[in-house]
Amino acid sequence: MSARYDITSNQGETLHLHILYTDSDDNGIDLTSYDAEMKVKRTFLGDSSTLLHLTGSTSGFTSGITAGGTGYTGGITGGIFLNRNMGNSGSQTGGILLIAGSTATGWIPDGSHHYDMELKYKFTGETTRVISGRFQSDGEVTRWK
Repeated sequence: MSARYDITSNQGETLHLHILYTDSDDNGIDLTSYDAEMKVKRTFLGDSSTLLHLTGSTSGFTSGITAGGTGYTGGITGGIFLNRNMGNSGSQTGGILLIAGSTATGWIPDGSHHYDMELKYKFTGETTRVISGRFQSDGEVTRWK
């Protein structure tokens, strides 16, 4: 069963979230052989529009966004970094660092949405949902040009 955590993000502000993935003895789990994926959607019932899509691994990361209803699709700053510490300055076994840049969060509409983040074991394809919950995007008034 995944952990439940509700995220509040300010629209147009860089989001940093660090998770420590541990075993039952609170030891960090080595994520070297895993890929990660996170999606934020308006709802999981019927509406499949993806508002934010982040992926990553220990060897690199990619990120992208499809802003539902706006037609925008593109690369943005951010991604998921596995076996990383909170400050993204070094390694930490079991550390999962999610970063969504200000451009990405700027495309997420004001309101309450849903998200989850999963890990996939590269050798077997076994997938584990690590965390899920509501994703609250608080609207932005000032927009940088």
